[in-house]
Amino acid sequence: MFYLFNFKPLIDNMNKTLAIVQEWAGFEEQNPAGSIEDFCRDYLKRQLVQENERDMPDHAPDLSCRYALTKVINRLSRLWMFFTMTEMKPLGLTSFDEFIFLLTLQRSEPIRKKDLIYMHFIEISSGILVIDRLIKKGLLDEKTDDHDKRSKMVTITAKGRKVVKDGHEALDTVYYELYGDMPESAMMECLDNLKPLLDRITQKWNKLKKFEPAFKDV
Repeated sequence: MFYLFNFKPLIDNMNKTLAIVQEWAGFEEQNPAGSIEDFCRDYLKRQLVQENERDMPDHAPDLSCRYALTKVINRLSRLWMFFTMTEMKPLGLTSFDEFIFLLTLQRSEPIRKKDLIYMHFIEISSGILVIDRLIKKGLLDEKTDDHDKRSKMVTITAKGRKVVKDGHEALDTVYYELYGDMPESAMMECLDNLKPLLDRITQKWNKLKKFEPAFKDV
């Protein structure tokens, strides 16, 4: 007696398994340190994007979505800066760039002025003004680069380190007030979604300025 066996469900399952393996291989190539959770989030996001694109006539890009994201990022930056500087001004700082420069120098060896400025996406003229203010306040020291007499190096002073310490306490207040009870998982998801965008735009900036970062971002 012959028994008929339907192989179609088995083949369908094998095809699905193969598709997942191929998706994972592509993800792992782009994200060597990515976890299974990262892969699942990435896969679902890409599926959602593909569905949205299919719903658009002629697969036209959703420019309104890009505008909305740009507006949110810009407004968040302005609001965050306002509340942050409200806490920072009593420390004698007049811009958040001053704090970022101090923080960078606290965590690294002496840095050339140009490197310090460009790594934080600031134009040279504006960055020099920030550094000059910090030097006048006694928060930074300046010296000639031993390897290039045309360049100037900057280092943080003991007074500058004290401002960084107080600045962290001020930021804790800002974090508490602005982020409230936003779950950490939601923050991580925001970071995961925005990091590729930041990386891409950073590459364009570095190429435009012919800048090769010598230090890791703080």
